[in-house]
Amino acid sequence: MKHKVIINHWEETCEDDSCYEYGTSIIVNGKELIREASIASALKAVLEEIGADAEIEETVESECCDSYKK
Repeated sequence: MKHKVIINHWEETCEDDSCYEYGTSIIVNGKELIREASIASALKAVLEEIGADAEIEETVESECCDSYKK
């Protein structure tokens, strides 16, 4: 079975312009799985939805990417 995966980048502003939000949602076969996805959470959600058994390990290649460790 071929699955349809949509990566939807969204943004919203409150009616009175007092707030602004943005993010990425993941939709698989018409079902929104996650509204504010990181790469790891998006991949995990998609794999689980399609029934794939996988272990996800997130690493940081060098010290240049300290923000990913937080």
